[in-house]
Amino acid sequence: MAELTVLSRDDVAALMPPIPAQLDLVEQTYIAMARGDVELPPKPGIHPRPNAFIHAMPAYLRTTDVAALKWVSGYPSNKQRGLPYISGVILVNDADTGLPTAILDAAEITAARTAAASGACIRRFAPDGWSTAAILGCGEQGRYHALVLTALNPDVAIHTFDIDHDAATSLGEAFDNPLDAVSGAQVIVTAGPIVDSPTPVITADWLPPEHLLLPIDFSFYVHADAIAAADLVTTDDVEQFESYRGHGHFDGWRDPDCSTGQALNESRSGTRIACVNLGVGALDAAFAHYVLDEARRQGVGASVRL
Repeated sequence: MAELTVLSRDDVAALMPPIPAQLDLVEQTYIAMARGDVELPPKPGIHPRPNAFIHAMPAYLRTTDVAALKWVSGYPSNKQRGLPYISGVILVNDADTGLPTAILDAAEITAARTAAASGACIRRFAPDGWSTAAILGCGEQGRYHALVLTALNPDVAIHTFDIDHDAATSLGEAFDNPLDAVSGAQVIVTAGPIVDSPTPVITADWLPPEHLLLPIDFSFYVHADAIAAADLVTTDDVEQFESYRGHGHFDGWRDPDCSTGQALNESRSGTRIACVNLGVGALDAAFAHYVLDEARRQGVGASVRL
């Protein structure tokens, strides 16, 4: 019989490392991926409703001997129902026996590790002396990115845009359109919904000569023209990027130059950089491993026998 530790979202949030340690965990995991120390198949998915997805994200981290699977959904229409856009669970297995050992709420880890992935890129690739950031899309990911931006630069000026003006105002100086929000920002985070037929508006002429572009919403806001003008384009998983392109995303975008892990490991640089991090199960596994270790150390979580 397997005994599982079960952690709620509140449990997971209370056990998370501080933001600087989250960024370190992301960087270590990305570099492990670049070195071939992670087994990470492209995530399969189903699409029960238009613009919605439910994905399976398995990963095995050889260095720490961690095996985990995230089963996660994204439903943009949930906002109108008063439900979260992202929901799911992470299942952790004993790598030696294959037995399941834990089930964790996935929403907190998804939110934190996505923003931390951007933070690791900001820490390494943002222009020297960056002082202004833009966040387009001020839902959960916008909120978590604002926390990371402030942790990295307490004096940062954050420009925001969202169709929900109150949400935009809660994170920074709200603007009435994306162009004004992006104007003058050296770090640009786009956190809109991931949809099948986007109408991107951010072109190269919107952006300052030195910038870091972080489109976590694929091509919802960012046009292929802005990517074509970049000195360096990275993605967290090149194979997954190509898989998404095969399904109609990233229309007209040029190929990534390398993985984000390679760029971090090799200290690549440029004045115009785009880090197109799609979200990988390796980060979910790494964060779940940390949280689960803390839960066992502190005696947190329910126990269930199968």
